[in-house]
Amino acid sequence: MSRLIAFVSLALFASLSWAQGLVVSTQPIYLIAKEITKGVENPTLLLAEQSGHDVSLTPNHRKLIQDASLVIWLGQAHEAPLEKLLADDAKAIALLDSGVLQTLPLRNTRGVAIKNSVDTHVWLDPNNAVRIGFFIAALRSQQMPEKREMYWNNAKQFAQTILLTAKKYSHSGTAKSYWAYHDAYQYLERPLHLKFAGALTDDPHVGATVAQIKYMNDNRPYRKMCLLAEGHASKSQYQKLGNIVFTRVDESMSHETNFIQAWQALADKTQDCVLNARN
Repeated sequence: MSRLIAFVSLALFASLSWAQGLVVSTQPIYLIAKEITKGVENPTLLLAEQSGHDVSLTPNHRKLIQDASLVIWLGQAHEAPLEKLLADDAKAIALLDSGVLQTLPLRNTRGVAIKNSVDTHVWLDPNNAVRIGFFIAALRSQQMPEKREMYWNNAKQFAQTILLTAKKYSHSGTAKSYWAYHDAYQYLERPLHLKFAGALTDDPHVGATVAQIKYMNDNRPYRKMCLLAEGHASKSQYQKLGNIVFTRVDESMSHETNFIQAWQALADKTQDCVLNARN
């Protein structure tokens, strides 16, 4: 009898634990998760107002992870501060270690690939966004098989919509060159038909060298260049490039509420930037 009571108690505890649901580390992946879990559950964003690179963990963060039934994060390469907390947690899945994504290596400021590295901005590739969506659907379907049809229908709808959205930007012709303050947009190059021509710095918190500014000016593909930059870009740095179309973008999708709308807004800004340059 005592064994039966213990088993029932354990089952009840497990069901309460499952009820805590899905926790997702950063904003872009959280927005994808919202699409996949629509009508079933509401995922929780772990690092609200934080990028993943610079993380300040609180007891509340630790409790969210402890109580979750599934934690999805990008992985150590993108969210190094979470490594100690999640590396040995069986319910924590790192997307960059999952084998479902097509990744690209990091590049130096002159566009040369860096061996044994990975560019972690994988969500900007629509095909990777689709893979992330189906991966989340598969994981949650294993945990809640009775909801499998809803998860998979949501994943299919998300995939169809994001791929149709991305298709609007595809066309033939010569790839359009652009600059970046910090190389964070590599995964947009294929769908938007772009060509990277250089970045001011490989660390957005470190200023550009005189040599790099000279290199970019000496090798500019067009008289007027598009420069994509995050919000913290230093005006004193990019002004030294001379004739540019400066466009402020946010690849982290902070403050956005819908992944497809956020991706399309980023694509529109980028396309406008490169089209307004080149003259």
